[in-house]
Amino acid sequence: MVAAVVALMLVVVACSSATTDDPTVVADDVLVIGSFDFAESELLAELYAQALELAGIPVKRLGVIGSREIVEPALEAGSLDFIPEYAGTLLSFLSDDAASSDIDVVIDRLEPLLDERELVTLAVADARNSNAFVVSDQLADGLGLVAVSDLSGVSSELRFGGRVECQQRPLCLLGLQETYGLEFAEFVQLANLNITADALRRNEVDVALMFTTAPQLAQGDLVVLVDDLGLQPADNVVPIVRAESLARWGEGLIAATNRVSSALTTQDLIEGNRAMSEGLSAAEVAADWLARVAA
Repeated sequence: MVAAVVALMLVVVACSSATTDDPTVVADDVLVIGSFDFAESELLAELYAQALELAGIPVKRLGVIGSREIVEPALEAGSLDFIPEYAGTLLSFLSDDAASSDIDVVIDRLEPLLDERELVTLAVADARNSNAFVVSDQLADGLGLVAVSDLSGVSSELRFGGRVECQQRPLCLLGLQETYGLEFAEFVQLANLNITADALRRNEVDVALMFTTAPQLAQGDLVVLVDDLGLQPADNVVPIVRAESLARWGEGLIAATNRVSSALTTQDLIEGNRAMSEGLSAAEVAADWLARVAA
């Protein structure tokens, strides 16, 4: 199935350009950008696409492509030039290495793997999407909770909420047990982020698994505990580009990409995800952010 999708993408790109006779190579007169199959990835692709266009680089948007199992081969095959990635997850996808919580370590390990594939990392953003352990602001104030380690000594009296698979995941409950030594009084199964946020606000659970860029965090009444022992990998946003495309567009591509990466924060993604959940398009949210933040 993956091979068939990649083959179809090659045909689509080849048919959209008359400047090359080789259907496996994207024409050098346009930079082809795609996204994974979730809203935040669409927003990231649009942020970089608009910044590149403002720099005078012509962009072709392929839109939602699919999972990493489809996107990464598409980059290697040449049917895609540019994708905003998540560093730690990409490292784990390309190798058996466990991604570090130190972004510099992750990039050092990632670059040789990408070099083999003729792919290049551009500037890494501060924005990071990873698992987050969240409490209500009332509980944080009452127990003096700032970091995950602060749960030590009180976790046995607290209820933990999350998706059912959290119980067996090394970056979720298993990791909290092994890395932080935490045991909770009860596990409460929660189906999605909206239900999780409501459960925290209604005091139905005390600690819950969310994500650092979840739109439900925008209200400010939920607190993300600091992962002070580095359980979660460094899943910072990092654009990946084909070496051939970087050679074609050079410093203009680097400068336009850096314009976004140097300014983009996790809070920006929280707010952007919230705006999209309320009905704005990725293009509208990206244009507003570029005008306000990265002008």
